[in-house]
Amino acid sequence: MVNQKQSLLSSEEVEALVEGMASGDVDTTPAPGPAASAVQAYSLVSTDTTTRGQLAALEMINDRMSRQMRGSLLNLLRQAVKLSVNPFEVTTFGSFIQSVQAPCNVNIVRYPPLRGYGLVTIEPSLVYGAVDSFFGGRADGSLDLHPQRGFTPTEERIIQLLLDVVFNDLREAWAPVYALNPEYVSREINPAFAQVGEERETVVVSRFDLELGAGIRGQISIMYPFSALKPIRLLLRGRMQSGERDEKLAHAWAEDLKDAVEDAELQVVAQLATLRVSALDLATIQPGDTLWFKPPESVKVLVQSNHLFDAEYGTQNNNMAVRIERVIEPIAPRAIAEVHMSSDDDESEETPTRRASVGRAVKTAGVSAA
Repeated sequence: MVNQKQSLLSSEEVEALVEGMASGDVDTTPAPGPAASAVQAYSLVSTDTTTRGQLAALEMINDRMSRQMRGSLLNLLRQAVKLSVNPFEVTTFGSFIQSVQAPCNVNIVRYPPLRGYGLVTIEPSLVYGAVDSFFGGRADGSLDLHPQRGFTPTEERIIQLLLDVVFNDLREAWAPVYALNPEYVSREINPAFAQVGEERETVVVSRFDLELGAGIRGQISIMYPFSALKPIRLLLRGRMQSGERDEKLAHAWAEDLKDAVEDAELQVVAQLATLRVSALDLATIQPGDTLWFKPPESVKVLVQSNHLFDAEYGTQNNNMAVRIERVIEPIAPRAIAEVHMSSDDDESEETPTRRASVGRAVKTAGVSAA
């Protein structure tokens, strides 16, 4: 056992301490705590690395969209547009709405087949610059417009053209990951009226900075509700996995698939000849009848009923055998359908008399079987 010695103050020391506290010689002021200015708000959403990790493919989608939008805006506005993409943000709907300055072009959109509503915002400076550039101006920042005025019908039309560009490029950027089809729902000027979610609802925001001409700068932002992206988070996370471990797994999976395919059993048939007869002729065939035929130049080799090889027939070691002479390229399904349609058309044009004569001719000169 370990003896623990307790340190106790003597009566003299206690009296001296009391006298010092009474006289002020001993400082009794409590130690200062952390300053109020040093306390910072902690956001569970902004630092949620798990959520960002589930949406890693959005970086790739945004990069692809920025490249496509440069070309699309060049065709629309007939001038080069400088465009840069910011890292996507995971925040709350309330924080996003507060970051949008009023007035602003706020478009309520849907992202079928995903559920929920999102927002696409275009800052007014971009709208005014796009109008100037669309009608032959230089978008040099010489516009002097009241910030509180609404959009004119002409500006509304330009906004719709810009939104169509965003939708088309967004659709193509998402195509390798998921078939997204954005749809326009309605439009607001005051962001406070675009209430498509709860204040604390988690949203994902992609921001694109644009510069038109020499002095027009603005931002286009795309907001997705996280609840809509959650069902496809595995796709958004898996598209970005390209490390060494994933390459090894892909190689191992490819080898396993190759082994499984090589072990699959296929039916191979060497078809010497084919005979077409009418149902009446077939009903009259009796055991012992002989059907004569001319030996074909080559034998069709069918694999799972598909003609893949032409071969020469003969014997090998007193066994019937075929030797592959030519490999037949597979016919595309569309070509097969066209062949069947043309053959059906040809047969539909035949008269009953012609079909009967063809059947008799095939029986006379056709394929033999004992």
